[in-house]
Amino acid sequence: MKRTVTALIFVLILAMTLPMLTSCAGKSAYEIAVEHGFEGSEEDWLDSLRGSDGSDGEDGKDGADGEAGKDGEDGKDGEDGKDGDGSIVIPDSDRAYNLALLSAVSVYCEFTITTEGWLGNTREETATSAGAGVIYQLDREKGDAYIITNYHVVFAADSDEQISEAITVYLYGMEYTDYAIEATYVGGAMNYDIAVLKVEDSEILKNSGARAVTPADSCDVVVGGSAVAIGNPEAGGISVTRGIISVESEELTMTGADEKTEVTFRVIRIDAAVNHGNSGGGLFNTSGQLIGIVNAKIIADDIDGIAYAIPSNIAVGVAQNIIDNSARKDYTDGVWRCLMGITVAPNEIRREVDEEQGIVHIREEVAVQTVNPGSLAEGKLEEGDVLKTVRIGEREYEITRTFVIVDAMLSARVGDTVTLTVERDGEELEVKLNITEDCISVTK
Repeated sequence: MKRTVTALIFVLILAMTLPMLTSCAGKSAYEIAVEHGFEGSEEDWLDSLRGSDGSDGEDGKDGADGEAGKDGEDGKDGEDGKDGDGSIVIPDSDRAYNLALLSAVSVYCEFTITTEGWLGNTREETATSAGAGVIYQLDREKGDAYIITNYHVVFAADSDEQISEAITVYLYGMEYTDYAIEATYVGGAMNYDIAVLKVEDSEILKNSGARAVTPADSCDVVVGGSAVAIGNPEAGGISVTRGIISVESEELTMTGADEKTEVTFRVIRIDAAVNHGNSGGGLFNTSGQLIGIVNAKIIADDIDGIAYAIPSNIAVGVAQNIIDNSARKDYTDGVWRCLMGITVAPNEIRREVDEEQGIVHIREEVAVQTVNPGSLAEGKLEEGDVLKTVRIGEREYEITRTFVIVDAMLSARVGDTVTLTVERDGEELEVKLNITEDCISVTK
């Protein structure tokens, strides 16, 4: 802009000056110029009068700081920040959510439904359902994977087979017919609303950037913490919605997948947008770790933002239980739980504030309420024993809530030793229970 203004001003001055030059002593200004040694046409001479644009002047230097007063020297001015390089800064949480997409799958199931006409004739129809899932275990070299989803995604009460025999999954960004991956049903449990699918020898998986999820300890979720749901809403493909943890643990009672049995789940309540097709999809924290499997929402005209997810400790515990026990010769559908033969209940419930992190936790003192005769616990545990920790294999759990020991027992297998630290009459002692076939109970 400076150059344009300079040129315009110069042309205006030139236009005003030329008539004055041509009136000198009856000779034109061009003739006078020739007499003084100019060589060239009149047009060349006129062009020579038009100066080129001047260069911009240099920026003036910043003034020096004023001298300090007697009371003390002023601090030096801070340096100007450097210009950015134009790149977009992506928050760590957004990057984590994007990586979580690599463990997400959309799930589609087909069912055969036979209907009877009024004349007694029958007709077969094909029905479909859509949901989502997460890759739980992955062997990319072999093209094998185990996938966790909801039981109600692969089950249809009014179908001939009930469990779908035609299951297809798609990876994120590859939701096209050419990239369909066949999956088979491994096992599941309606009372936990968890099912496990298996993919074998998939060339698509071998050549993909798919990842297995990283499960978090769902006992660590806190109210107000961020929660991102990745699912397949309305069968439109994998998408992401964001919300927070509204309640970190509560019970939800609803009708099961068979449309007749009443089931109760322990769930995390969230306010992220959840719709049909989100079922079976993962719920993730800001580190991209799995904290739950989305399974339900409340649908009502006067209710907004209430959805639920099965905590990752339960979902993963059930899935691994199904995978391990499905190898049994006598395996039937369901979760094969090893029971100690006790019931537990909280003696007291309190809230604790972690002043360092500014987080509020609910804590319970968990005690043995009853000991069943003839059970593993008979003669080893007593009513009123306060349970402090439980160790199964190499993993130890601090029993801060009643559900901790219940969830932990999902990982107990025949032959394991369960070690409990208990407080009895003011003293702490260790109790060991050896898991046997006699204490197995199947929950379908």
